[in-house]
Amino acid sequence: MKKIYPKEWLKLHPYQIVDEVDRYYTDVANQIYQVLNTPLADGMFEEKDARYFSLCLTAWFEDVISQVGIWTTFTAACKKRYGNWLPFYPLDDNYYPDEINVEDIRFLLWHHIQFSSRDEGRIINPENPVIELFANELYCILDEIYETAPENERLWQFMHPKGKGGLNSFEKYRLVLQWFHYDSYFNIENQKQYEDELEETTSDLSEDWQGKKNLLVYNTYTALMLQGRRDLLSLTSCEWLALWAEQNNGPQEWRSTKEYIESFFLLTGEDDGFLYLQDLCGKDEVYRVAKESFDLSSIKDRQVGESVALCTLLHYGKVWNQIGIMSLLPSLNNDIKQAVESLRDKKEHRNEKAVYEDFIRATGGKPFYFCKSRQEMIDFLTHEMKYRTAEGLKLPSIRAKHGLILMASPRTGLYIQTQLCECVKSPDNPFYDAKAAAQKALSFLLSPDVIPYDLSCMLQDRGMLPDAMLNSLKGEEYGRKFLQQNAHFLTDYFFHRCREKDYDA
Repeated sequence: MKKIYPKEWLKLHPYQIVDEVDRYYTDVANQIYQVLNTPLADGMFEEKDARYFSLCLTAWFEDVISQVGIWTTFTAACKKRYGNWLPFYPLDDNYYPDEINVEDIRFLLWHHIQFSSRDEGRIINPENPVIELFANELYCILDEIYETAPENERLWQFMHPKGKGGLNSFEKYRLVLQWFHYDSYFNIENQKQYEDELEETTSDLSEDWQGKKNLLVYNTYTALMLQGRRDLLSLTSCEWLALWAEQNNGPQEWRSTKEYIESFFLLTGEDDGFLYLQDLCGKDEVYRVAKESFDLSSIKDRQVGESVALCTLLHYGKVWNQIGIMSLLPSLNNDIKQAVESLRDKKEHRNEKAVYEDFIRATGGKPFYFCKSRQEMIDFLTHEMKYRTAEGLKLPSIRAKHGLILMASPRTGLYIQTQLCECVKSPDNPFYDAKAAAQKALSFLLSPDVIPYDLSCMLQDRGMLPDAMLNSLKGEEYGRKFLQQNAHFLTDYFFHRCREKDYDA
């Protein structure tokens, strides 16, 4: 068995020099790793995943011991959104949110196993008895040292920056944001998402873009740091740090840093400290943006009233800051005007809202319409919605053995589901089959490849997926009840979305 060394432990930390506290927790990680180095654990993890989980579980323990507050922020938010400190497991008065609990370890084990199984398309049952077995054993190790484990003061101070130091307040915030998003134990999916998107962005660059590859790398890295939501509760890392600051007496500026704007902006003015940018894709609001957040040398040719900037702004404290790559365009020409309108349409869901209104009008107020065949669908689109197929465009061939579902929402517009129609319970659905639904309806709750998030929520809220279930050793009825009780969390988890941001109920 390969031993875990302090250098590997430091990858989850925002500093580069090992001290005695780091050596202590590296030893703890090795104790956990030894437990997972068994044939039984091989069925849960590959070796590299077992190492990573050992480090992350130890970092979770360090977080609780040091009262950094990342985990308690999650459990408090979980309680508020889902009604329980943790998904899945019944908790009683013996669960202490600010201490270590065996249920915490069970959940973290499930989370890591589910992540490591992402390419296999498997759904891991949170009540898997092997997970419970290992959670109890790991809890015993950590419980034995709970009272004596040292606090990591460096980590605590990093999350509670005070004093001027050598960096301004916004630069300190960016360091914390970057570490939290990409390197903390809490966000295990973000580095993989970055690597995947970077490969997709740079794999087939034209010769003109090869020299700008570093800019694309930086832009991808920064954009995901602001917009990525592959974390527990599916919030951006800015929103997470705002939650953390509210609960842990963090810097006041962090608490209001929840929003960013990516848009085209017209430069309307400037003074010694700020550039004034008017959002061309929103409500024409003018933003006061700190000059120190720009690379001014790259925009020295800017002209007030003429220049257009394509960039991202992040609100911090009482001002806005530019973050990531900025493109300065000399004027608002026709091409830019078209791009502005396209981005405005996308932000406001203009096309989707228009289609939704047409759909609702055609169905008499229902967001779902069931068709028996491809031809029936075409008749509905042409006669009821009054849509015409563009000249030369042919609709694809569709096998509708079990019918089709047409669905619409203000966010998605029109969506056509060509499979799994039999899973949806509705008096309007002649193909509904409870037995088939028990086998397949789970996909509507856990697979973004099957249905958009907001439509999945709509089906759930209307009670149209009553047969969806997880396989359980306790039987079908229990598996159905368990899924229904945890559907809200599971849908958020697998779709990387949440209702407060992505669902107009």
